[in-house]
Amino acid sequence: MLLSEEQIRHFEDWGYVVARDVLGDAELEPVRAAIAAAVDDKAHELHAEKEIVDLYETASFTRRLVKISQETGTEAFSWNNQVFSRAIYDLLMAPAVLDVAESLLGPELTVNGDYWVRPKLPGGRLTTLPWHQDSGYYGPASLAVPILSLWIPLVDVDERNGCLKVIPGSNKWGLLPSQSNGTHLEPTEDVEARAEPKSLPMRTGDILAFGQYTFHASGENSSEEVRWSIDLRYSPTGYDMEWLFERYPGFIARSRKNPNSVESWEMWRGYRQSGRNVTDEPVQV
Repeated sequence: MLLSEEQIRHFEDWGYVVARDVLGDAELEPVRAAIAAAVDDKAHELHAEKEIVDLYETASFTRRLVKISQETGTEAFSWNNQVFSRAIYDLLMAPAVLDVAESLLGPELTVNGDYWVRPKLPGGRLTTLPWHQDSGYYGPASLAVPILSLWIPLVDVDERNGCLKVIPGSNKWGLLPSQSNGTHLEPTEDVEARAEPKSLPMRTGDILAFGQYTFHASGENSSEEVRWSIDLRYSPTGYDMEWLFERYPGFIARSRKNPNSVESWEMWRGYRQSGRNVTDEPVQV
């Protein structure tokens, strides 16, 4: 589903746009299954190490990790390598997802390998994110590269379970100074004094698109369930991305000029297995 001219203008003017009802269970359920398998692997690992006494196999998709984390007293942050799978590739390559990316970046699309599954736990601090710009984490090499994030909730989200917030128009501010708060980067100035934030409740099937300069944040999850989401990233093909791909290999996802250049699941898997240092740690400056 290519975005309308009005949606594209909204993105250009305000730095974000929400596309409603883009995806269905056919695209999202395999990703949920990959996440559930990762949670199951973790449960068995912890159980074998006697860190938990119950596998919680009957708990739901949104409750199992809560129970595990309550017993271990630990909190998950972001998953990349743990959920690497054909299901992730298929979501990255879903025609409706690529249509959104093409509407905003053009028809020559490369997937950036730093997708992230976010298990936002009830009361979790690691995933309660302050205002930030993605280029603050990427560093100087990213400043000339258009980087589009597509944030996809895997459950319905609102302010209660920590939906995303944006500062409309912050995409035009450039990269502002930031500093570490010990866990995350945060701006050195009060960015809410510049413009009024906007919360973005969303339903499963919606996609939020924003650029690397758009300030965004998420509040605490005060529900009793995990707020699962995944964010995907794309750039126009042809930019120097080695600074990112040495850790998170990407691949060509769509090309109107040269369709034969599109790279398969097997090729991407080979890049990931070629000895590069793929980790579950976010890019840091």
